[in-house]
Amino acid sequence: MSPVPQSFESARPIPLPDDDAVDRAIRVFDRSSSVDSHKVGVIYIGEGQENEADILANVSGSSDYTEFLNNLGTLTKLKGATFNTQGLDREYDSDGQYTFCWRDRVTEIVFHVTTQMPTNLERDPQCTLKKRHIGNDFVNIIFNDSGKPFMFDTFPSQFNYVNIVITPASRASFIATRTTDRPGATSGQPFYRVQVLSKPGFPEISPASETKMVSLNALPGFIRLLALNASVFSHVWNAREGGEHISSWSGRLREIKRLRERYGPKTTTNLVPSPPPTSSSQNQPSESSRSSSSVRDSFSSLRRTSVATFFTSTSEQTSHRSSTLSTAPTHDTEVGNANGVNPLVESVDFSKWA
Repeated sequence: MSPVPQSFESARPIPLPDDDAVDRAIRVFDRSSSVDSHKVGVIYIGEGQENEADILANVSGSSDYTEFLNNLGTLTKLKGATFNTQGLDREYDSDGQYTFCWRDRVTEIVFHVTTQMPTNLERDPQCTLKKRHIGNDFVNIIFNDSGKPFMFDTFPSQFNYVNIVITPASRASFIATRTTDRPGATSGQPFYRVQVLSKPGFPEISPASETKMVSLNALPGFIRLLALNASVFSHVWNAREGGEHISSWSGRLREIKRLRERYGPKTTTNLVPSPPPTSSSQNQPSESSRSSSSVRDSFSSLRRTSVATFFTSTSEQTSHRSSTLSTAPTHDTEVGNANGVNPLVESVDFSKWA
């Protein structure tokens, strides 16, 4: 019986020894989330507001703002949450009882919504408990109902790279909203201006750097995509001195490869001299060479189609003890929906921006 080719051998699962080193490696693997997690701030600015403390003290917003939030993500309970809440308290409701989250099969976003966080002006007149969240977010969504232009330095922070500003296209939209509350009135479709503002020195990464006009119905999905792309780039930008940003998926794949390199079969290639070709076979390939070529092509094709399957199945077998959000959603509600496929950055060299 001929030996199994190396290309086929590499696609076989590897039995791991039951020892402390393997157990530690699996625990490290389980701590790596199977989804890329992002945090994005959401701030409402009321009519005539310009001061940071006044803005952060808001506990509600307009009806359009409420509709926007309800379609931006899924309302999710924080107490007892088993997913990554991105710094929001999950024990004492100190950051509010609920927040909005969104996820698909590979990505999740936790929104830091300031109007849902507790406000106590007697103990915290500057709303620093809210500021500690949005001040550390790379990306913030600003729903600006102030009637005034939004200034980027309204919320001074070292980490705010991108502000996505939403502004009513016309003050008439407020009047239209009031008139549609009357019985028999037809609802109009308000439009909003959307502009992505970048911190000085930060690249303009979005086509919405130039103002776009978007209807309220399309606004949540459009803003969510802008926020996700901006957050991915911001992570890359923030880690540019290290040369690359490693996504959760890429990190888990590296752990799998390390286990394979350490515990996988060690193959060696024995070089056996082949007999010199005869005169009759110099001009025509032999039957054995044609058969060998066919076998190599078969196994090459098998390898191309089986490697991805192997890594997927091995990942599922290895991470059966994982307790991350992707494998154990909360019992209160299922976070997010799959309304689209979003591009992810796994490993990008941005040293040229430095």
